[in-house]
Amino acid sequence: MKYRISALTALLSIIWLTYSCDDGSVLMKNSTGKPGELVVVMGKEYWESKAGDTIQYYLSQPQLGLPQVEPILTVTNIPPEAFKAFETTRNLVVTKISPTVTEAAVTVQKEIFSKSQLVVSVQAPDVESFVKIFSEKSDYIIAAILQAEKRRLMEMYAKPRYRSEPIHEHLMQKHNYTLNVPKGYDLLKDTSDFVWIAYDAQLTTQGIAVYSFPYESDSTFTTEYLLHKRDSVMKLHIPGPTPGSYMTTEHQVPALAQSFRLNGNYTVEIRGLWRVEGDFMGGPFVSLSSLDLARNRVVTAEGFLYSPKYDKRDYLRQLEAVIYSLTFNNQDINDKLNKQYNFGETETEPADSVTTR
Repeated sequence: MKYRISALTALLSIIWLTYSCDDGSVLMKNSTGKPGELVVVMGKEYWESKAGDTIQYYLSQPQLGLPQVEPILTVTNIPPEAFKAFETTRNLVVTKISPTVTEAAVTVQKEIFSKSQLVVSVQAPDVESFVKIFSEKSDYIIAAILQAEKRRLMEMYAKPRYRSEPIHEHLMQKHNYTLNVPKGYDLLKDTSDFVWIAYDAQLTTQGIAVYSFPYESDSTFTTEYLLHKRDSVMKLHIPGPTPGSYMTTEHQVPALAQSFRLNGNYTVEIRGLWRVEGDFMGGPFVSLSSLDLARNRVVTAEGFLYSPKYDKRDYLRQLEAVIYSLTFNNQDINDKLNKQYNFGETETEPADSVTTR
């Protein structure tokens, strides 16, 4: 994989410089658009060709882990001549298909025209080359956009004017971990090893459950073990609306799991569906089980959603941003121990300006 600045990237950089003041500082506007929205800059003749079909195939594919079909991104096409009116959009894919392009390339850059913006530039000499490189780099493009979406929420929730300081301080003092929980959430239950926090709105409930248990061996992080632990904890602590009912995992739909490092700690993410045994409630959940070596424990932070009448993608991503803020007290001790054990994968994010061919 090569890393260079493409001609299209250079052009974007020149445009970006026009937003600079005489003293070199940047007058950056706030980004526009709703969460999950993406604007693709492409002429009609290409949008209605295999090039546009390829973009829509990948960027509008169903979001995994939801009980009904919702696109991973909400994609809108605009022609190049309308770009000026959309240049501050939070997620942009800018395309160029021209014989003057010498080599197909995909470039990811941040904050070109507005704050917290992500701009993906895709260039190719012809439609066939465009389809080829977009297909090859589709996972990379999607990951960059979704990471930018999550980062925006995480940065907002970390600010004192949005974060529930009482909950943040309570978790740090009593449980030796922190979460950036937004204001409006209520602490519903708190034991020595289990916390339940929720935000209730009309016909929608966003719940957060955090629980810990001893780390015994690497088998603790298998999907089977973690889901078994989840079922036992939820049955004990989260009752359903009718007597004898309780939350459990919907095992008829396979859960999706991946491992990586979160803030330096080995972590497994699981996405799946939950239901209430003895009732008809259900919805999606996403959980992070992170190894706290300093205390020889695993801490699982889960966000679960009940929203029977509304789309769920963006609500679940809000919960994801909260649980991804999980940090442990005295992380410096964990850092030393993690270096000794040195297992698990490394979480990576696209650089501020990366071109791949």
